[in-house]
Amino acid sequence: MGASGSRQLWLSVDRARPEPLAAQIARELRARILSGELGEESRLPSTRALAETLGVARSAVVRAYEQLLGEGYLEARPGSSTRVATGIVPSPAAAPTPMPAPGSASDSAQTAEGRDPERKALGPNPNRGAAPIDLRTGNPFAPASVPDEWRRAVAAAARTPLSSYAPPLLGDPALREQIALHARRSRGIPCAAEDVIVTTGTAGALLLVGLALGAGSRIALEDPGYPEAARVLERTGAVVEPVPVGPEGLTVSLLDGRAPRAVLVTPSHQFPLGGRMPASERTALVAWAAAQGATVIEDDYDSEFRHTGAALPAIAALDTAYSGGGNVAHIGSLNKAFSPSLRCGYLIVTAGSELHRSVSAVVEDLGSGVPAVMQAATASFFGSGGFRRYVARTRREYRHRRELLLRSFAEHGLAGRISGTDGGLHAVLRLPPGLRGREIAERLADIGVLLESVSQLRPSPGPPAAAAIGHRPAPAPPLAPPPPAP
Repeated sequence: MGASGSRQLWLSVDRARPEPLAAQIARELRARILSGELGEESRLPSTRALAETLGVARSAVVRAYEQLLGEGYLEARPGSSTRVATGIVPSPAAAPTPMPAPGSASDSAQTAEGRDPERKALGPNPNRGAAPIDLRTGNPFAPASVPDEWRRAVAAAARTPLSSYAPPLLGDPALREQIALHARRSRGIPCAAEDVIVTTGTAGALLLVGLALGAGSRIALEDPGYPEAARVLERTGAVVEPVPVGPEGLTVSLLDGRAPRAVLVTPSHQFPLGGRMPASERTALVAWAAAQGATVIEDDYDSEFRHTGAALPAIAALDTAYSGGGNVAHIGSLNKAFSPSLRCGYLIVTAGSELHRSVSAVVEDLGSGVPAVMQAATASFFGSGGFRRYVARTRREYRHRRELLLRSFAEHGLAGRISGTDGGLHAVLRLPPGLRGREIAERLADIGVLLESVSQLRPSPGPPAAAAIGHRPAPAPPLAPPPPAP
């Protein structure tokens, strides 16, 4: 069966076997792909057609296809048939990369073995010369083909006549309106278009807020947390003050006696430990900010991807109950929900508040960072419902990969050590006593597997966490970290 068309696909299934039919179908297909019998981009029969051929329920074929889609063997293209993914089977013509001579600067594994003889226990690097398995955070799932709705939105925006003027400083009015509508529907934030400021993403929004607060402002950050945030805020002249977090994120009582000008939190899915700030802590944080005259910077990280439990209200949605708004800067980004290549996000701050005026003044100095054509395309993508449907599709994809990951860890007796999987795009694995996350990450890097340890995700020097963190969207299961003691 080639890419030009599909033919009858004969598989062997046996109802007498204890193995579920879906698992048998997936195993047979996987073997044919790895053997080369099903080549790259070969089209598979529809789930209904294959079910009729095999005489099984269609649900068994659907589960088999979903299994292989999650493992990366297959690709599903909207409006087209399911195909064998490219790059699964190495080319037979590919020659192995020669091993560098001992002591060579390019031989990182051998250099590492020289530093630590125990590294040799992992053996030679089977992936040397091949692309690494990248399980680091920050790289979301990318579909095999561009969504049709996005393609049409970009084409329509490109036909818009060019202007002699730069785009509006705070953002395209149509895009600001669509973002406000999205925030009201999905996060319950009672905002209007004038509350929205279009940014280049999370880092761009943090830059604006940091400059608006002013040099010397003390800003409390979660520890461990988002290290790029600390670097961006320090660039603005802010004084970063790490606050330790527990399994459910930051505890407001730990801010007592600190009196920071602002506090940055990731309440929907704490990065990197994966906890979710309880509703009681969210309301306590808003009340604390109102009483202190401080600002809560809410990085709504991973809020689009809840896998278990109901979504909790955004902190910005609670702000008006205490002060009429203006104490919360809500940051959202399309870079994880859609694509980092878009470089588009938003900042929601109550219009008329002191913070909104300060941020607007900074934007007037810096100008708009998102091209007008991209803003117009994004507004159209939102307005057509394309963004909402895309997030729904990727949410199903992430849930399926989450199930594969949890099942794999359970099979290896590690179910009790994995956490942070109720939402978002990464998982956390607590390592046994005696193992250090940074060392494990280094040793895995020697064999071509890239991930991060919690000790790499701290805004300030501190005791290393005995764990490593991995990004779930990759086909192979990742490693990740243990929550430090609060």
